[in-house]
Amino acid sequence: MIQINVGDHTGDENGVPFTPIPRGFRPQVQWARTKAVWITKRINTADRYFVSLPGGRTLTQLVNDSTIWINYDPGGYDGLTFHNRDLWIGPRPFRMGRWSVLATIIHELAHINGAAGGASMLPICGTDSPACHAAERAVMECGLGKRSEHRTGVDDPATPYDPNAWL
Repeated sequence: MIQINVGDHTGDENGVPFTPIPRGFRPQVQWARTKAVWITKRINTADRYFVSLPGGRTLTQLVNDSTIWINYDPGGYDGLTFHNRDLWIGPRPFRMGRWSVLATIIHELAHINGAAGGASMLPICGTDSPACHAAERAVMECGLGKRSEHRTGVDDPATPYDPNAWL
């Protein structure tokens, strides 16, 4: 199962330190990890969508991968990954609540599985390229958004999926 950094994962990736999840935020991450396992067993579109990404792995495989770590990003990004085996969650999803923490983990796992992202994608994202929306679409395919949001581009604030989130 994916690991939660509680101080037992040290080092850095691209200069971003592997910072432990603060003690007060750990229950949200634990809940989100448990809910991600639940999604793999009950939301058929989740594995189907994830396997279609460039990495070719299912969400089930990613959630069960004990080499993937969840870290904290005190720097302010909602979520961050470098397409390796570490992801970071910033303060805002924690303030928004556990569903946002879950959505951030799903989004970042999509990046780990090869969904496009990062500054290199910025020049084409203004064209509404599906590649730029691939990681956020994973959130919808995991049952955390409405198809109407995806179809119309109109955000429903009651879901953590954001049809206008790119990268």
